Amino acid sequence: MTMITPEQEIATSEEHFKALQAAIRDLRREIESLRERAKSGEEINETAASKALGKASGMVATCVKVENYLSDCRNRQAGIARGGYALDLDRARADIGCKLDRLRRCGAARPVSE
Repeated sequence: MTMITPEQEIATSEEHFKALQAAIRDLRREIESLRERAKSGEEINETAASKALGKASGMVATCVKVENYLSDCRNRQAGIARGGYALDLDRARADIGCKLDRLRRCGAARPVSE
């Protein structure tokens, strides 16, 4: 059985995201080239231009999805739940310990459990 760790999942998603970013950069150059050619009066193949623009919008949407997925993975790894909150168990443990210490000092009548 192969176990996929959160670190592997994040690394794979980051690779996909970087590849998408590179593809978008290339597509942007292609669109810029089409724009420059149109500006200079050169005839542009409308089908090729439409295809490039459609590809760009699809890639941007995919990038947004991958970016959101990466963010969710990082939050899960950090222990942050959806909605942006997290429980700091170490701090809670320390606070409870302090309160128990105060109770022990104040209420010598009976012991307080650990």
